[in-house]
Amino acid sequence: MRIAIVEDHPAERELIATMCAEYFNGRNVGATAGRNAMQTVCDVFPDAKSFIESWKNSRYDLLLDCYLSDENLPHATTGLDIARLLRNQNDDCAIVFITSSTDFAVLGYEVQASGYLLKPVNRKTFEATMERVEEQLKAKPPVTHLAKAQSPGTVDSSWHVAFGNPAVTMDRRLIAYALSNAHYVEFTFADGTQTKIRTNFSDVDQRLTVFDNFYRTARGVLVNFDYVSGITNAQFVMKGGKRIPITKTAVTTTCRAYAEYTFTRMRTED
Repeated sequence: MRIAIVEDHPAERELIATMCAEYFNGRNVGATAGRNAMQTVCDVFPDAKSFIESWKNSRYDLLLDCYLSDENLPHATTGLDIARLLRNQNDDCAIVFITSSTDFAVLGYEVQASGYLLKPVNRKTFEATMERVEEQLKAKPPVTHLAKAQSPGTVDSSWHVAFGNPAVTMDRRLIAYALSNAHYVEFTFADGTQTKIRTNFSDVDQRLTVFDNFYRTARGVLVNFDYVSGITNAQFVMKGGKRIPITKTAVTTTCRAYAEYTFTRMRTED
């Protein structure tokens, strides 16, 4: 389970992180290894920008989101803005708002907030809220790189794609790049793990490039722009260091497509 805490006040940020660690680590004590134990990673962020940069690379299961605001910066990103961004990108992670006003709870309905914690955060209330969130998370299928094909209607088609026969379902947000290899396509995911599926590359190409972040850079090469860190010597440099070739005759159009996508994404996030 991956948890993000966005809180601009250092002392409160540390307090929430401590409560999370104590609660979830405590849940693992006595759990049967490999069955009920839940590995928990908790990342803390002092502002919306740092959280969004991390979120671009990997999703979170739970967001503890402070209602960030600044009277001197009326257009600064707020906690509600963060939640709207996630929902607009079809991210269904559980969101719990941390706020000093009960009035804010009404605004949370539009982003399907899982709960609210009033400042100062009370440990008993915190634990009760986490119990409710856990139940919600257990009720939905976990999002992983790969999952066996499920019955129609059980996989959110806006995030998942299936290739091969028998079909292998994967979360398209986590695909960093795909390479054709004879009669197979090798997928590399955000964390560096890979899987090879016997399927036609043209099918993968046609079905993924309908999304703006996927682009064919060369014959049998498909890249997710969200995982590109730079361009050098007619190659995309991926996050993690992998270099992906760009067809020399298409360098200009490919770089333009990447620049336009990046610009559009930045405007959407502002």
